[in-house]
Amino acid sequence: MKDLIKLSGSVGVRGRNFSDDVRLIQALLNRVVRIPWALLAVDGVMGPQTIAHIKNFQRSVVGFSTPDGRIDINGKTWRHLVRLAGESQPAQPRNGPDTNAPPNFSANGKIAWGAKVSTPFKVRVMEICRNLSIAPDFLMACMAFETGETFSPSIKNAAGSGATGLIQFMPRTARDLGTTTEELEKMTAVKQLDYVERYFLPRKGRLKTLEDVYLAILYPAAIGIDPEEALFQRGAKTYEQNSGFDKNKDGKITPAEISIKVRQKYEKGLKEGYFG
Repeated sequence: MKDLIKLSGSVGVRGRNFSDDVRLIQALLNRVVRIPWALLAVDGVMGPQTIAHIKNFQRSVVGFSTPDGRIDINGKTWRHLVRLAGESQPAQPRNGPDTNAPPNFSANGKIAWGAKVSTPFKVRVMEICRNLSIAPDFLMACMAFETGETFSPSIKNAAGSGATGLIQFMPRTARDLGTTTEELEKMTAVKQLDYVERYFLPRKGRLKTLEDVYLAILYPAAIGIDPEEALFQRGAKTYEQNSGFDKNKDGKITPAEISIKVRQKYEKGLKEGYFG
């Protein structure tokens, strides 16, 4: 099978480890190494966790008795990873890739939730994520959560906050971006993605995990904080607006609790019928 995506150099133990190559490998490993609550940060840094994921994949999927923690251009580990990540779940390879899709943190031009949006929408998301160094699967999962899986540019917050669209732009946020929520809801989904990119641009370089991407939407000041730290506590308006996240009903909401629902959207977006 001719691969849509290519490595510039080897990745892993004693690899060249170019940052774009490492980000690509991290994003693909997240699809196929199913360790609960252990998604890799897509940060372009070859650290011990990424090496451990490579070795786990080599041992459990490729069949190496002694994993070397290295992925070479056109090597056996790379071929297995592209095939499986391109299907999201273990499956037989298809006839060939969609050569019109941009080669960005994907395989065969597919991303989480890609089957539920138009091709122009998917291509624009991949362009944005390339520009901002965000894994497309992460951004798509967050937009699926924020829009109730509709990816509608006009969907409004049910609690009446005035938030609108793909990442639930608040009225003040819209004004800061040079528009209004009224204008945003009249846009096509593809056009509104321009404002999604503008929103995330000041946070470029900090959006390494699924939690980072979602917290950039919900509460940007919390990007990168301890997952168990309380973001919102009972008695505050912010707690009441987000009380559905408080799973253990202890009166505080942590990034770890928030991430549960978003992780569910990530996992769902990689399943058959959603991944594409």
